[in-house]
Amino acid sequence: MKKILKFLLLSGVIVLLNFSVNAQEVKTENIKMKVEFHCGHGKKALETKLKEVKGIESFVVDFETKTIDFNYDPESINKDGIVEAVENIGYYTEFSDRTKQLKSSCSHH
Repeated sequence: MKKILKFLLLSGVIVLLNFSVNAQEVKTENIKMKVEFHCGHGKKALETKLKEVKGIESFVVDFETKTIDFNYDPESINKDGIVEAVENIGYYTEFSDRTKQLKSSCSHH
């Protein structure tokens, strides 16, 4: 009987822990955008600096298509925040306001 009670208690704890972990999962959204970088330096700068942006969970910078595919936490950042983060690094996106002057990240552009 003690073995059955221990098993039931342990099973209950495992179920509760699993529920707790699942309740804390961050729901992410995805956006893909064109970004005007043209060289390996720009790709590296974007990869390095975007890692520091709160709310961006993951991203892939594609040199061939000049796009970045973002997974982000919509409770921490939105599309405009991501665009602003890319602009702060020194690159326009397809959603950028072209009247906004950016400090270029690339030294030879």
